[in-house]
Amino acid sequence: MTPEEEAKVYHALTLRAQGGDADAARILFSEKSKRIRPVKFSECETLDQLKRAFEQYMAQADITKAESEHATKAFDRLFKLMVAQEEAKTLHGKQVGQVSGLMLVPVMSTTDWEAEAARSQSALKHHARH
Repeated sequence: MTPEEEAKVYHALTLRAQGGDADAARILFSEKSKRIRPVKFSECETLDQLKRAFEQYMAQADITKAESEHATKAFDRLFKLMVAQEEAKTLHGKQVGQVSGLMLVPVMSTTDWEAEAARSQSALKHHARH
């Protein structure tokens, strides 16, 4: 069915429903409840943006039950994914912090660094001989 034909059928059903035809009204209601507007929560980068987008979507006056269920499921999936990513970043940050605390690299000029490396090597050789 082309969009024009669909619009004509929808218009005819609307006229019949307004005229008191209960079957036409029921068909219109069920068709409207099946139509779902796209949910664009995946464009959100933070949990705060996701929360705001969900609230705006759910606050629409003409939202259907199917749309609200669809939005809730999409929100739940993305929320769980984003929370897991945040936890992984936090854990990784803690691990990097623990590891980087063990490695202490002094900040010095390259000539001082070379002299220190030479002293360290000679001390290591001296210690190995004795």
